[in-house]
Amino acid sequence: MMDVARLDKQKSQLWWTVTILMIMCMYWLSNVVLWVPWSHNPQLGILLMLTVNPLFWAAGIYICLASENRTGNLMKKALVVASLAVGISLIFDYLFFAVYMGSKDVWHITTFYGYAWLAVLTFGEVLLLKKKLLTRQYAVTTRLLLILTLCLLFLLFFLFYYLM
Repeated sequence: MMDVARLDKQKSQLWWTVTILMIMCMYWLSNVVLWVPWSHNPQLGILLMLTVNPLFWAAGIYICLASENRTGNLMKKALVVASLAVGISLIFDYLFFAVYMGSKDVWHITTFYGYAWLAVLTFGEVLLLKKKLLTRQYAVTTRLLLILTLCLLFLLFFLFYYLM
């Protein structure tokens, strides 16, 4: 009995870690896709922000929702994923744009629309893809954790190298 409980706890911890890393990867990927083109051509940056970034976020959120954890309630899982996405984005927006970049326009109304979009996207995926999410759960593995960690390191290195 103890081994099953420990295994469930390990799977739960792995899900939390992978979910947080996935959201961090999506956040920094969206910044790379947004700011690199934007610095050369603002219209291209806006176009990518409105077309490509939502696709990245939709895929990342889907992976978080479709990853196996012992939560039987998809709405509870969506609330956790949406809260993490908004919370992580809010914290990194403050640290990266307000503190590191010294931007005064961080808390523009469009920023709050972006936060709302993450919540709507998460709950929208649950409502639209509920049957698929319930029937097909993907195992969270340490391999996925390693891949996400490497992706995050690459994105951070690229972005900070580009900004220097």
